[in-house]
Amino acid sequence: MKKRGVINQQLSNALAGLGHGDYFLLCDAGFPIPKEAERVDLALTFGIPNMDQCLKAILDEIVVQKVTIAEEMKDLNDEGYQFIKRVFKNQKLCETSQEELVKLANNAKFIVRSGELRCYSNILLEAASGVDIFKNDFIIDPAQI
Repeated sequence: MKKRGVINQQLSNALAGLGHGDYFLLCDAGFPIPKEAERVDLALTFGIPNMDQCLKAILDEIVVQKVTIAEEMKDLNDEGYQFIKRVFKNQKLCETSQEELVKLANNAKFIVRSGELRCYSNILLEAASGVDIFKNDFIIDPAQI
């Protein structure tokens, strides 16, 4: 058994299978996940786990070089938007329409569904090899999640 990190077998396997430049989506509870997509469903109930909790667990496992969010997040989910900006200081942060993000999800390697209810809490994450410039130097206090 693992000593730490992601213990959800499906998520652990999916993250371990990422290569440089592969991307996947971490989405909220209401995202329209395509039928063909590999779905890693972490949602237990509405709000649990939330985006912040899922992101913390994922970023403990992988390095991300690029992040894409819906531009609607900025106006309709400022709390989530500010969190993303604090977490991804070293990564390229792109904004696109929610409509385009839904289209991009069709080619994602997999989609991780959280129980998040804040609107537009959908993040496309592009993996990087273990390059130091992309490593996150943040700590999410579990008491704040």
